[in-house]
Amino acid sequence: MLRAVGEDALLRHALFICEQGIQKTNATSKISSWTLLIDLEGLNLRHLWAPARMAMRRFTEVMEQNYPETLGVVLIVQAPRLFPLAWTLVKSFINENTRRKCLVYAGNDYLEEDGIHSYIHHEAIPDFLGGPCPCDIECNGLVPREEYTRSTEDVLEREAGLQSLYKSLTLKRGELHEVTVEADVDGVITWDFDTVLGELQFTVSHRSYTQPRCNSSLAAMVEMAGITYPSSPSPSDSYTDTIVDDSSVETYLEGDSVQGSYYVSKPGTYVIMWGNVAPLGKQPTQKSTFLYSIEIIEPKDYAGSVSSLTSSFSNLSSAGSSWNTSSVASWNSMVSR
Repeated sequence: MLRAVGEDALLRHALFICEQGIQKTNATSKISSWTLLIDLEGLNLRHLWAPARMAMRRFTEVMEQNYPETLGVVLIVQAPRLFPLAWTLVKSFINENTRRKCLVYAGNDYLEEDGIHSYIHHEAIPDFLGGPCPCDIECNGLVPREEYTRSTEDVLEREAGLQSLYKSLTLKRGELHEVTVEADVDGVITWDFDTVLGELQFTVSHRSYTQPRCNSSLAAMVEMAGITYPSSPSPSDSYTDTIVDDSSVETYLEGDSVQGSYYVSKPGTYVIMWGNVAPLGKQPTQKSTFLYSIEIIEPKDYAGSVSSLTSSFSNLSSAGSSWNTSSVASWNSMVSR
């Protein structure tokens, strides 16, 4: 939606809904606040695209500044296993007062005795959540690419804050670019990249060193900035790269937008790599251009977010037990084509 209609149009629609709520509130003395119902069925990493998170930050700030104290409770239902990661990434721009109004239900917990029935009259519960109220909103999946009016580059040009999150890189035929990161057990590595021109091969590996590593400041700078090889590097006696879990080398086409994460079960060095290297029998493109961003969520931040979530909200006794760090998908990469 952000690429199809733009951030301003989405904000105007949200404000229109809020104004409708204000009119209904003013029309009767029986309504003093609103209940917001959010269905997270189908939530995936594509929804955590950095420009979308920045747009959500803007929407949240506008709502909190212009409609204070109108929100009674936020009911978040069908929260998937990805939710703790999503919450970690967005909770920083939701103020504490608003966070305390959120009640989160995993799976079908919202149907329990202390579920949404405690906050919404039965006749107002939508049919897609098992209630009698018909909902005429059609869920048609992804917005077709032909409906896009702006590319990721266009979005970044409008948002100066996002430009510092993404790096732009062009690989010549046969070149590889890798970024190495150090991660501890229970940490989460997330990536977000768009193929602007040509094709890309992508993989994530764990690197095991057989010789002592150089801990110089120069080596640290190389890790943070990444390094580009002129061609496939020769096998090294000092380390071995092993593709993580059951993943493989994936190929992405021009226009693909990819968001993914890896839950760290083994500490050490991980390598995120892109390449303009075609499979056997196929010629690589002359050059491949892409934008990428990598974030590392430390174990203390991730675990702390889940802990604060489960201890702050009264209805999380059962839902919280469904969310532990081992529930996060170890390899989850989505692509829209």
